[in-house]
Amino acid sequence: MLSKIFKPQLLVIIIGIMAVTLMAACGGDEATPAPTEVPKEVIKFHDAQWETNWQHYNIAMYITDHGYSYPVEAVQGSTNTMLVTLPEGDIDVAMEIWRNNLRTWYDENIANGKLVDLAGTGDNVPNGSTGQILETSAQGFYVPTYIVEANPGLVSVLDLPDYKALFADPEEPDKGVMVNCILGWACQKIVRAKWYAYGLYDTFNVLEPGAAGAIDANINGAYLNNEPVLSYYWEPTKLISDLDMTMLEEPEWTQECQDALDIAVAEEPYESTIGCAFPAYDVHTGVTGSLVERAPEVTEFLGKMFIGALPLGDLATWKNDNDKTWEEMAIYYLRNNEMEWTTWVPSDVATKVKAALALED
Repeated sequence: MLSKIFKPQLLVIIIGIMAVTLMAACGGDEATPAPTEVPKEVIKFHDAQWETNWQHYNIAMYITDHGYSYPVEAVQGSTNTMLVTLPEGDIDVAMEIWRNNLRTWYDENIANGKLVDLAGTGDNVPNGSTGQILETSAQGFYVPTYIVEANPGLVSVLDLPDYKALFADPEEPDKGVMVNCILGWACQKIVRAKWYAYGLYDTFNVLEPGAAGAIDANINGAYLNNEPVLSYYWEPTKLISDLDMTMLEEPEWTQECQDALDIAVAEEPYESTIGCAFPAYDVHTGVTGSLVERAPEVTEFLGKMFIGALPLGDLATWKNDNDKTWEEMAIYYLRNNEMEWTTWVPSDVATKVKAALALED
């Protein structure tokens, strides 16, 4: 009899327990919600509009995107725009900081933490060191060696007034013409400041192209026709390696001269009281201060990335000869240099990048 009396009550209790269990299983009010993954912020790379920079950031962006799953963006600008956007965090990565051309800005933003030099602040670290993106380089005024051999008195920039007719400006034949660094690059202002200090505006005009390709085209065109040409350029680069060019001598670099040039480039018309040679130094990768905390794994990879100027020149030649884009050049590099770039990243990241490459056309 007792079992008959309590059966309905037991049934109610069992049904209640099952209902509670079902609610929990189906995500009732008191169930713990599943965690959601926080989207990664876009990492913005500075497109500084020159060849080695296009190569570096396209390779870096491919690895960052496919290996580390960060969305990436290239932000076109100039050296002048980078001076503002990198410290403010509007861009995150500048693959090439030519810091001796930007010494006042560089020192100020290193000190306030808005800029992090991935190689540290020392000059001319050993080639391939962490954070170094280009080995020790030189900048200056170049002429074809055949011009120097035919004119042995042409040794220094201070000799140029005697050779203005040799480098005659088609627009103003009474003056010579020198092709300057690109408009918007820091070296453009420095060259103008030195040109004033050397007193060369009286005998030479300064032609300032709007793109790096225009400098190359001007030098290559003259060289192929065995004609004179005087141009700002830098090395090590593929162009200087392939062509027999001579850098004209300048007065020796001194800190006093550097200080005068730094003052002169602060505002137009960029007139320095002293001129001297560019100091030889290497080029580092820089990032905005917040990126080190936000994406430390990407920052570590960027510090390890190093290809070298002459291999980059060979890559540029492949890209141009085959009429490819810089993005296609990056894929070509990654496919053909696996032993090199896989040393920059952990094995799981390398696996993801290789999987992405396998899907490319």
